[in-house]
Amino acid sequence: MRFLEHSDIIQFFEALGINIDLFYRMLWRHILTIELLKLRYDLKSKQDSQNILSKLTCLVIRDPVKEEALSYFKEWGEKFWLDTDQQLKEVTEKLSRDLKAGFGSSIEGIDISLEGAKNISTEKKTEILHKANKVVSQLQIKKLADILDLLEEKVFTDDQKRFYLLIDKLDEDWANTDTRYRFIRALIEEVKTFRKLRNVKIIISLRRDLLEIVFNKTRDAGFQEEKYESYFLHLKWNKIALERLIEKRISEVFKRQYTRDNVTFNDIFPSPKKGGGQTAIDYVLERSLLRPRDVLQFINECFLSALDSQRVSWRAIIAAETTYSEKRLKSLFEEWSEIFPGLIETIEILRNMPDSFKRSMIIEKIDPVSEKLVDYPNDPCGKALIEYCKSTNKQFSDSDLITEILNCFYRVGAVGVKCSTTEPFMWSDYDHAILSKSEIKRVNQIKIHRMLWRALGIKNTKTNDVEMLAVDSD
Repeated sequence: MRFLEHSDIIQFFEALGINIDLFYRMLWRHILTIELLKLRYDLKSKQDSQNILSKLTCLVIRDPVKEEALSYFKEWGEKFWLDTDQQLKEVTEKLSRDLKAGFGSSIEGIDISLEGAKNISTEKKTEILHKANKVVSQLQIKKLADILDLLEEKVFTDDQKRFYLLIDKLDEDWANTDTRYRFIRALIEEVKTFRKLRNVKIIISLRRDLLEIVFNKTRDAGFQEEKYESYFLHLKWNKIALERLIEKRISEVFKRQYTRDNVTFNDIFPSPKKGGGQTAIDYVLERSLLRPRDVLQFINECFLSALDSQRVSWRAIIAAETTYSEKRLKSLFEEWSEIFPGLIETIEILRNMPDSFKRSMIIEKIDPVSEKLVDYPNDPCGKALIEYCKSTNKQFSDSDLITEILNCFYRVGAVGVKCSTTEPFMWSDYDHAILSKSEIKRVNQIKIHRMLWRALGIKNTKTNDVEMLAVDSD
């Protein structure tokens, strides 16, 4: 991907504002097709590539359309077996040459680079923009469309043989921000086209916040997000599944390090507090967003806290919670930094608050954070605060500002909300990921998630004190 970013022709086009989404889609179609062929025919060498070309040639004899599609593969000759990064470099270089050839004399004498784009006259830029859209749209797209038909009718025909591609780690820093968003959007669009291969499944693993950013940053005219819903499978963990995961992790750790016997959660963690109190497993899960990373992080902190003991005591759990809560708060900043870059300031509104409060308290706590929050005009809350400060005659009201801040807290999982007294609390990670503005405006009660109580010094309304649990000596 770094090679793609630093390609002169790509930088040239992006600097001129030329839409090259189709170019990105073509890259993905090529990469995905080659990866599927490598899976289907177990391609590992140059000879394997030659053999598959011969086999495909026999399959399309007397079929002009399929032969035309196959000609695309023949252009790549013996390169099917190369690693994906090498494939990407090869196809980018070739498509770049095709792009330059398509422009002909239009770009003669022009420096095809990021710097060169800055020095082009307005008249020349208009000419190149007009030509570019036509050139990009004609780049071998017909051949690539026919390739999918070839794969469907001649290659992936055995329903007893199923093939899966999993694409993960898209949230990592593998390309600069804007390129990454457009490339992920192109991947989503291409995966939709591969659904016609009935025994092939391409699965993209994406965090919800990253998907939101991708759609927001690449939203074009006529875009309707609801049309994509049928392609999504929202992964959720329940308490039973997480308990099983914890049991397996504990059993594996202790089996590998200490004993061959099967060690369970209850062998290591304390029994419920005296008088029918909460179980240790419920205590841990209640302070998570019901995700594996959260509960395992808490469990690991408990182990560290009880390092010199034979068992994890309630005292060790409480001590571990302080470190865990700070780490969870830091993780929220990292996970949501691209959507809410000012979250590190906005979250201070919740510091030392009671665990349950009314929406009016947000305005009462806004002053101490406002001076720093206005430094984040790209943050929805920062932008709303700036509008609020500039507003005259209540054009941007207290309610508008509260709604924006509350929307932020809800989406990141910091709070749960009630829209009416008869409804239960809703949480973004368990219920609805996003609430509408009208729903947020109807919120009349807010509850801070327990995972943040220690880090933010939240007051427990039942004890009217900062969350400090009495612990048994065990």
